[in-house]
Amino acid sequence: MAVTDVSMLRERRKKKKAVKLLKKLIIVVAAAAVIAEVILTKNLWYPKLDGILTKIPVPENTAELAEGYFPLSIEGGARYQLKAIDGSLAVADDTHFFVYNEDGKPVYTEQHTFANPVITVGNKKALLYDLGGKSFSLYSKYKNVYSKTTDDPILIARIGSSDTAAIVTKSDKYPSALMVYDSSGKNIFNYRSVARIIDVTFNADSSGCYITTIGVSGGLLVSKILYYRFDHIDRDEMDNPVPVWQTKELQTLALSVQLFGENNIIVFGDSLCAYYDTNGTFINSYSYKRSLVDYSSDGNTAALIFSNQERRTSELVTIECTAGTISEKTLDRETLNIQVSGDTVYMQTENGIESCTAAGDMISSVELDTEYEGFLRMGKYIYLLGYDEINRIDYN
Repeated sequence: MAVTDVSMLRERRKKKKAVKLLKKLIIVVAAAAVIAEVILTKNLWYPKLDGILTKIPVPENTAELAEGYFPLSIEGGARYQLKAIDGSLAVADDTHFFVYNEDGKPVYTEQHTFANPVITVGNKKALLYDLGGKSFSLYSKYKNVYSKTTDDPILIARIGSSDTAAIVTKSDKYPSALMVYDSSGKNIFNYRSVARIIDVTFNADSSGCYITTIGVSGGLLVSKILYYRFDHIDRDEMDNPVPVWQTKELQTLALSVQLFGENNIIVFGDSLCAYYDTNGTFINSYSYKRSLVDYSSDGNTAALIFSNQERRTSELVTIECTAGTISEKTLDRETLNIQVSGDTVYMQTENGIESCTAAGDMISSVELDTEYEGFLRMGKYIYLLGYDEINRIDYN
């Protein structure tokens, strides 16, 4: 975005804030007059309304932006990242790692020196690593648990539910090398791959991991998943372990592999998605009909958004692991981002935030008067990612 565009955007925001402030002032003055009148005439109207006020419904969702610590100002523009850890917000920008509570109050701050910081999170910890660099750090929401360096440049890093960290590097000898560390930073597993590792996914209790590799077969890109259990590896074979199982080659470029149901996995590829049971047995797949926009999964539900650019509409596809059902639903608006939380699908459109069931049936929506880069659903709130600030709205 050009500097002039940013200046104009900030100027518009200042004007909007000024208008909102003026409106609030007018409302306060008017409300004060009404309240005075109400107090003076209380004995006339109160007996007739006794008990009625408790029956008035309160709207669940509101587009009103939170005040107090919000908005959170971010330096460096849109390069920042926002993730949820342990009921708090983990934020990484070009120079710092921050943790805020759900109300935006600062909990922890540390300056880093990473050239290309990337943040990935587990249930209660955040892993910050330097993409292309040789450093990474594990954080709780209160402190730096440990920091380490690698011999080779880091390609990707992941973290499991038990704070187990997976670090994938590139070396002169191997296209990819994986090192796994336990919650204290002790190395517990290594794997050297002749194929490029593009993702690592821990199982539910972090006792093993699914390694996703990519290669070429018959002139086509193919992906394969190999499953390893750390407790099945002897120290003598730690540098050359044998997988518990591996899938057949899947003709797609795997973008992400995520847990799906009870230790099943789902592969989100660039041309299709496929899911497997806990033994690596293929269950089903879905081939894309349009351009993939975004995807997400949580528990037994996975969701994908596709774009119909000609009609400026979207298609929502949901997959339920337990039932094995695939649902398709055409949306009459463009959808930008998606997040699955439990059995509810949250979507960001050009106009606001919407939620629907796994079958695609609308639950609720709110309109926003400002454009945002993305969103994060956590607890009863939606956190909105602006160009250089983070806002929050209620969304039960």
